[in-house]
Amino acid sequence: MGGRIDILTRPIEETRAEMLGLILELAYKEGDFTLASGKKSDYYVDLRLVTMHQRGSLLTGILFFDAAKEALADNENVGITGMTMGADPIITATALVAELEGNTLHPFYTRKEAKGHGTGRALEGYVEPVKAAFVVEDVSTTGGSALKTVEFVREARIEPLSVIVLLDRMEGARENVKAAGLPFEPIFTIEELGRK
Repeated sequence: MGGRIDILTRPIEETRAEMLGLILELAYKEGDFTLASGKKSDYYVDLRLVTMHQRGSLLTGILFFDAAKEALADNENVGITGMTMGADPIITATALVAELEGNTLHPFYTRKEAKGHGTGRALEGYVEPVKAAFVVEDVSTTGGSALKTVEFVREARIEPLSVIVLLDRMEGARENVKAAGLPFEPIFTIEELGRK
């Protein structure tokens, strides 16, 4: 029973190693794929199979909270968001781990476009108290989804703090996010999965 929360206090490198193993076991596939960016690829990493996994969700929350906690300590009324649906489990898991660690991280979700009915919002969830936010993504190729989220966040007069991604395919996302004036923080790069 006591071991269930011990994962929150173990060295982060142990959590990284466990997550890398889970990614390779559940999410990494080789074949012929077309990516969200429109690019062709001979491999695909479906990280939803990890971020929605019962153990993977916990590991996700811990790793993203670890990446965010320094900036979180320096800012008030901080949120976490990303483009639905790849970012949804990351947002929820990270907000939960933040709460377990005694921090408040307001979760809200970014639609691909503002809805044409009801409130017409692009951002859903606990947006009202948020002054600054982390933008998160599962896999980043060119950074397009993260940058679209940044655009919606800025339109809502929320300061984006950084873009944190679980896996950087190293195909331009870092450069594009930095060109938008934001830090880019990958938890893993594709090289760590054995790809060059």
